[in-house]
Amino acid sequence: MTTAKLTDGFVAGFDTPKRELIVWDEALARFGVRISTTGGRFYLVQYRPKGEGARARTARRITIGQHDGALWNVTKARAAARRILAQVDLGQDPFADRQAEREARLAAELAAKAEAEAKAREAEARKAETFNALLDLYVTRKLSRRRSRVEAERLLRTGPAQKWGERHVSEIGRKDLALFLEELSTRSQAVGHATYAELGPFFAWCLDRDVIPASPLAGVRRPSRPQARERVLLDEELRLIWTATEGRGYPFGPLFKLLILTGQRRGEVTGMDWAELDLEAGIWRIPGERTKNGQAHEIDLSPEALQVLKDVKALGLPGGQVFQGRGAGGQVTGFSAAKRALVRAVEALRRKEAAEAGEDPPGKPLPHWTLHDLRRTVATGMNGLDVPPHVVERVLNHITNTKSGLVGVYQRHEYRPQRKAALLAWGSHVAAVLGKEPTGGNVVRLRA
Repeated sequence: MTTAKLTDGFVAGFDTPKRELIVWDEALARFGVRISTTGGRFYLVQYRPKGEGARARTARRITIGQHDGALWNVTKARAAARRILAQVDLGQDPFADRQAEREARLAAELAAKAEAEAKAREAEARKAETFNALLDLYVTRKLSRRRSRVEAERLLRTGPAQKWGERHVSEIGRKDLALFLEELSTRSQAVGHATYAELGPFFAWCLDRDVIPASPLAGVRRPSRPQARERVLLDEELRLIWTATEGRGYPFGPLFKLLILTGQRRGEVTGMDWAELDLEAGIWRIPGERTKNGQAHEIDLSPEALQVLKDVKALGLPGGQVFQGRGAGGQVTGFSAAKRALVRAVEALRRKEAAEAGEDPPGKPLPHWTLHDLRRTVATGMNGLDVPPHVVERVLNHITNTKSGLVGVYQRHEYRPQRKAALLAWGSHVAAVLGKEPTGGNVVRLRA
């Protein structure tokens, strides 16, 4: 055993040995410096724990620090050694204490890691069970088999998904649904009624997957079915609305005109893509995934409708969508505001025309009308043009589930020539309404 009076000069100047060497301090027993074959100098203490069975216990060795002349030198290391050895003389075991601390720290780190991993797994599982995530799965695995899948998905995504998209479905309670449906029905009774009808199967599907313990829709009163509207616009009203759209500009001006000329649903016209249009043949082909009943549909475009589309084409807008909102490829929004602006424009036009004719301004505004009333007006107008009801139904893409009988035969028949004639006649009627004073009736007949 090598001993010496340890000093900073001694430790720093000791030659690097060929084999690791420990030099013990003559001034303090059990304190020394370990000199490695690579030149490292490490202060340490070595002892045997006191107490019962101490002789049989393995010697403990605790490294204090590496000699660098600043953080650790002989003076500082010897002082640290005295503190450690004082604990040993009192019957303590600093080595065991440190090992226990390391084990406790390691156990705590492992526990924290396990907890973090568990939370991450829980968050991942939770993310997979949010309303949006489950709705995506529901659309793919359940709605895809329904004929009305497009409309059903639209109802779920534009209402509930916007409200609770990132919430876990189990957090959506009966009170949430009751308040939401009440608010929705206040704005539109029809939308509230239809949304309730789609939420029921969705939550039932979630229940089958054991994501929720019970359907939160249970016990929530279904919004009343709206009364069927009967509003049909007169020719004079149609003329006023069309003329007022001239000042609306893109996208709503031409969009409203196509609603009048084609009789198709607002969502189908709004989502129109140039790839769906054959302007040379005068045909608009709507794929099944964009129609309410899931059936592909072809619309013959009248010269009036083609002119509206050519005017939009001349704008040279980028992208495939005919009607674009803000930003590249953005969906058109703001129909409520656009409709209100159109109503104001109609009333301003009425006052202007009355003044030009030397008449008193209108006492009352036009009776309330909606964009969907335009579709009903087209259907009624075609009937008035002697278009058979079953042809009108095919023009509007109204197909029910009837499979037999005369109605079933009509519903499966395409009636392409008759549909084209009907839309061309309706386009001519709209042009006539715009080009001369209305005759007083709501339609102009094809035959005298």
